[in-house]
Amino acid sequence: MTENLLLNTQDSRELLQHLDEWQRWRQYQDPMTADMHWDRFIEKSREKADWQAGLATEIDHWESLQAIHRALQDQLVGAAHGGQTPQ
Repeated sequence: MTENLLLNTQDSRELLQHLDEWQRWRQYQDPMTADMHWDRFIEKSREKADWQAGLATEIDHWESLQAIHRALQDQLVGAAHGGQTPQ
């Protein structure tokens, strides 16, 4: 991505300043990933992303189990009412 970066000196300085500000802001925005050292910040951010991906998978599993639960309830209620679900 950086091999195609062609900026004049002034634009380079301005972009560098903005990116420096963004980097400092980003490193302290989230208490779970905050770290003065960039590499540790990146490592914590990756760990958080892995954890969140795992949590998202877990929540998907919970939703699937809830859908099965509701379907079984509907089937049992329908069977108890002669094949009709209550209104």
